[in-house]
This record gives sequence, C-alpha cells and structure tokens, in this order.
Amino acid sequence: MTGLLAAAALLLAPSAQAAGYVYVGMYPSAAACDAAGKAYVAGGQAVSYFCDATPTTARLSIWV
Repeated sequence: MTGLLAAAALLLAPSAQAAGYVYVGMYPSAAACDAAGKAYVAGGQAVSYFCDATPTTARLSIWV
C-alpha cells in the first residue's frame, strides 16, 4: 500500500515535466532510474534526464 501511495504521489506532484522534460516510466529505485536515464543519454535518445525519487519508486523524465 505504501508503494502504491508513493507512486500516486509522484504522478500527481509537480516535477521536472513542468520544465520541458518528457515522462518515460517508473522504476523500483532511484538507482534503477539513474541507470536508465544514463542509458538514454549514452544512446543519444536524450540530452539529459531527471529522476523524481521516493524511498520505494522513482519516475524518469528525459529532455529530448
């Protein structure tokens, strides 16, 4: 239940999307989100990335 509430809070909270980032997906941890963001940048699919993290989930947004 706590994880579900944290995920809902991330979806509803103001975030990097307001700055022009595009939401990509949810990850189980900040480390997983960071690794995915780095992969998008290394693969040339994004210029930068941002992870909104809580103790149980993280939301990845990329700047394309």
